[in-house]
Amino acid sequence: MATLESLVRKMKSVDDLQSIVRTMKAMAAANLHQYERSVESLQDYHHTVALGLQIVLRGNGAKMAPKIPLPRRKGALLAVVIGTDYGFAGQFNEEIIRYALQVLNHDHSGNCQVIAVGGQIAAGLTPLQRIITASFSLPASLAGINPLVQRLLLEIERLKADQDIEEVLLLFNRPAAATTYTQEKVRLFPVSMEDLHSKTGKWPSRSMPISAISHEQMLSALVREYIYVNIFRSIALSMAGENASRLAAMHAAVKKIEEVSDALTMKYRQNRQNAITGELLDIISGFEALAQ
Repeated sequence: MATLESLVRKMKSVDDLQSIVRTMKAMAAANLHQYERSVESLQDYHHTVALGLQIVLRGNGAKMAPKIPLPRRKGALLAVVIGTDYGFAGQFNEEIIRYALQVLNHDHSGNCQVIAVGGQIAAGLTPLQRIITASFSLPASLAGINPLVQRLLLEIERLKADQDIEEVLLLFNRPAAATTYTQEKVRLFPVSMEDLHSKTGKWPSRSMPISAISHEQMLSALVREYIYVNIFRSIALSMAGENASRLAAMHAAVKKIEEVSDALTMKYRQNRQNAITGELLDIISGFEALAQ
């Protein structure tokens, strides 16, 4: 039977752990709100860039054909898989790794490269003999996303120059509800009318905008912005999903800790009552022995 002293030590440890978990839960909630706001602030710009690309591609003779499939891939696929650096996020990394493997194994015959964003992703894909060409850590705050996007752009350009990369995908988790997430795939390259149409719909008016610069210059500028904003948005969504998952995990942990704390408190009270009862019985027995 556990002594009162050992129960007190366990109760103190549980209280300390509960304080840590509650702090992590509060931080996850604050971070989730921060990243969700950053994604919302990008919506209008992302929509505008996608609409501009539609018009420029149409001006170059591209047809609005949202249901025409892409040609069969001949070059390599480059997948940027975004996860987390740390744990305590439920099945967040396991789910995106499982989804990435499904995408990579579908009609690619092993001809693929992977850029891992997050230490847990690199560790999860390496044992499965996937080719990790580069690995990046996630930033600790929203301010660190922009430098990470710049490094990813440079790495993607380097790989496209050195290898026959025909398609670039972003694979990540995004929030689906308050504390859940789902997997999403975004094609960075080649930019297709199908993808643009699915994001923006048709041009909102009959009048087409007129540009003072050439179509080639406009197309190059818009593609750069389109790729940049999609990478930034995907990382922010992934980090929002990570914090949503961590919030759910910490919420479950708090409930479990409260159950353990209640059980220890009840056990402590029972043992303390038994100890007091035993002491009283000893006193009564001693008194009766003296009275004889």
